[in-house]
Amino acid sequence: MKTIRFCIYLLVLSCFHTLSAQEELGNGLLLPQFEQGTVVFKNGVRSPATLNYDMIQEQMLFLDVDNTVMRINKPLDILVVIIGERRFFPISSIGVFYEEIQAGKDSFFVERRASIVSQGKASAYGGYSQTQSSTSYGSWQSDMGGTVQLKADEKFKLDIKNTYYLKSGNNYKRFLTANSLGKLFKGHESEIKAFADEESINFRNLEDVVRLVEYAYSLK
Repeated sequence: MKTIRFCIYLLVLSCFHTLSAQEELGNGLLLPQFEQGTVVFKNGVRSPATLNYDMIQEQMLFLDVDNTVMRINKPLDILVVIIGERRFFPISSIGVFYEEIQAGKDSFFVERRASIVSQGKASAYGGYSQTQSSTSYGSWQSDMGGTVQLKADEKFKLDIKNTYYLKSGNNYKRFLTANSLGKLFKGHESEIKAFADEESINFRNLEDVVRLVEYAYSLK
């Protein structure tokens, strides 16, 4: 099935990320550029597409034949999105996808969510005041949930947070620390915590989490 026929499942995404002077923030996309992949529908249809994932809006995007940026409008009609060797699974009707991550012979899932965070307003001596550093913005495009006005005298950064899940049946069980992971492996809580401490596991580092989850599975 050609990509053009894929459009019955999609809605045009207009006003795609524009930041003007805030280009250093990046565009909130998971991949540096759109890449070739395949959308596999639950009805068995496989459609080639050029894909990327928007971490701010948490939506799977693709390029139409005329390079128009589009988003999946009915994600729950999809079984899996494959980009290279990466596999993404739809979680909700609003468009959130989790990526499956291999941990040895087993796997877990990661949800990536990005937001625009203020680092403060410019000070009189060329630095930035941190009094507004807790301000967080989840979107900056008008047609997809509001507009954020990025002020010229304020410095921003793109903050990406990972949330991890183990899948049990049709349910996704969240873990954010070694302690919460240990609770998903009953009877092995202390071993998992000890491994995390000995290996200095950093939950902001996906490779560290892979090592910890692989170890946890090895205890079963």
